[in-house]
Amino acid sequence: MLTDKTKPYTYREKVLQSVSREIRECLDEGLIESLVLLHGVGSYGHPPVLKHKLHKGFLGPDQLLPLSKTQEDVATLRHIIVKEFQNAEVPVCLMYPSSMVISEKMKMVDYFLEPLKRFASIGMVPLLGGDILIDKEMGWSVGSGDQLAVIIARELGAKRMLFASDTSGIYDADPKLNPDASLIEEVDLNQLEQVLEQMGTAGTADASGRMKGKLRSIALAVDLIQEGLEVAILSMMEFGNLKALLSSQDVKATRVVAK
Repeated sequence: MLTDKTKPYTYREKVLQSVSREIRECLDEGLIESLVLLHGVGSYGHPPVLKHKLHKGFLGPDQLLPLSKTQEDVATLRHIIVKEFQNAEVPVCLMYPSSMVISEKMKMVDYFLEPLKRFASIGMVPLLGGDILIDKEMGWSVGSGDQLAVIIARELGAKRMLFASDTSGIYDADPKLNPDASLIEEVDLNQLEQVLEQMGTAGTADASGRMKGKLRSIALAVDLIQEGLEVAILSMMEFGNLKALLSSQDVKATRVVAK
């Protein structure tokens, strides 16, 4: 959402400004009491990761310098995001998943979140993005922000877990390619496979695969959802959608439940 994936190393300045300003207003109005932010790396991370096969794990020393340069490219995006939130007077605290999480075959298995918890408890807003994580089996692997969101929600006892996108939620086809695509307003994790089948295979691999992968990651929180965690996927391409959702107003979104 924050980057233009069709153009390498390009971010959407107006969208980022709008998102940061809306979050500031939600904090000011008491709609958000405590917050942890996670962002994707989009066009700053995906091109070099694919080019140098970093997503396949550590294959040899020839990947080391490309990994270093990829980390630098992504750091550029991180600091752009930090500056925009600071301009909106949101006290973000830049943190790195690679410094607190270890994976095994792309599954996050060990983590130390105490610093994150303590920064959040005093009013800072921890900000984390996509990262390359040490992996016990692969050497390293790409860390899933969706998977990390579930872990953080669990460890911090979150009340809500919201996913901002460039679409209004989950559709039965790619809405960017199919104007007749219908929004799925509610997804029941107890019927996940039926929902995934309903989504079909239309659209780009990223569009369909990304949303299906997101749902599979969210499914890891089924027990939390049954206990009251509110989960929704919404668009933040336009100002006001987040405030409307937090205010229980009518807004286009996909709610994820576990009935």
